[in-house]
Amino acid sequence: MDFNKTITTAFFTLCLACLFACREKSEVIVDEVLNSDASPNIVLIIADDLGWDAFGNYPGITSTKARTPTLDSMAKAGLTFTNFWASPECAPTRASLLTGKYSFRTGVGGVQTPQTATLTADEVILQKYIEQKNAGKYGSAVIGKWHVSGNSPLNAPESLGVPYFSGIMRDGVSDYYNWTQTSGGQEQTITTYTTTHFVNQSINWIKQQQKPFFLWLAFNAPHTPFHRPPLNLIKDQSLADNAAEIRSNPLPYYLAAVEAMDTEIARLLASMSMSQRENTVFIFMGDNGTPGQVAQSPFSSRMAKGTLYQGGINTPLIVCGKGVSRKNAIENSIVQAPDLFATIAGIAGTGTVSYEDGVSLKYLFTESNVKPRAFVYSELFDSTIPTNDGYAIRNEGYSLIQLKNGDEYFYNLKTDSFETGV
Repeated sequence: MDFNKTITTAFFTLCLACLFACREKSEVIVDEVLNSDASPNIVLIIADDLGWDAFGNYPGITSTKARTPTLDSMAKAGLTFTNFWASPECAPTRASLLTGKYSFRTGVGGVQTPQTATLTADEVILQKYIEQKNAGKYGSAVIGKWHVSGNSPLNAPESLGVPYFSGIMRDGVSDYYNWTQTSGGQEQTITTYTTTHFVNQSINWIKQQQKPFFLWLAFNAPHTPFHRPPLNLIKDQSLADNAAEIRSNPLPYYLAAVEAMDTEIARLLASMSMSQRENTVFIFMGDNGTPGQVAQSPFSSRMAKGTLYQGGINTPLIVCGKGVSRKNAIENSIVQAPDLFATIAGIAGTGTVSYEDGVSLKYLFTESNVKPRAFVYSELFDSTIPTNDGYAIRNEGYSLIQLKNGDEYFYNLKTDSFETGV
């Protein structure tokens, strides 16, 4: 028996017991002097199915990356988190962002077909929380993928507290060029490329705002179906628009969808006035890891999206803009999806430093010697692949994966950061 492994596993078991049984006060707020003229705008951009093997400069990953000059410039202008844990699938990450809670508290733990786990009407989502604390000080919108309310009711985002929603209710689209948009409880067929359409709507919505705003822009890109984006959005003009070629070699098409998203993000930024950009906090993240069909080394199809390995849950997170004084900085602190609720609420001036299962990362925008938490947690249940269901927990040096079927995997992340050992 490996004594060190036994002791460390026991430690993580104790952490997990505390997670379930010893919950601290769910909300911590400190007083802040609110200056309406200086209140920053907030733009949260979510990429769907984007891991470190497809984007960014994670130490030790030398795979083929998408061309992303806009996102690269955002990283240089701010802070990159290399140990951000999301959930293995789309819906639970979104539910955690909206509520600040772990999946077992929201009941949204995976993506079934059809999806049965949805946020209940009694949840206080982030947009509603900011509204309650700030009494209408912020305008807010969700544009893009929702995916935490099943396929109905069609007004679910608005009924939960989103003032304006326009986008996709379910997990994705069958065709990026012909899809169903939902807004205000009504459906409409759209034939504009989804990534372009969501940016068009975001630009139009921002132009209408007369007060500080919080925009949640949730792309469905680069989620399947793999496809060739409009040629004006990508550099490789020779990329064939051929279904057989896409099936035989999907990676270039997946990376092209990321590049197209980056191009459209640049257009969004260019549409904002200089004063707006200077007064905006930009947050960019991936909701889970890269799909197995296009996963690259050091990950593999069995350790990518839909799994509790690093390749499935350790995703890019970049923060830049107003109040972020650390430039071109790498932050290695362990952080997790529920932390973004308290972080965004705090940026919006609510004074929130801790909420439910999350803590604010705002202090890290200016300080490099702050450790927000001792461990992070992720889980998967009711997933598309039930054999992957389970939980994962880690501290600074070690991770433990416990699957529902009883299999257990323990890793020393200081010597095996990509969990390649068996």
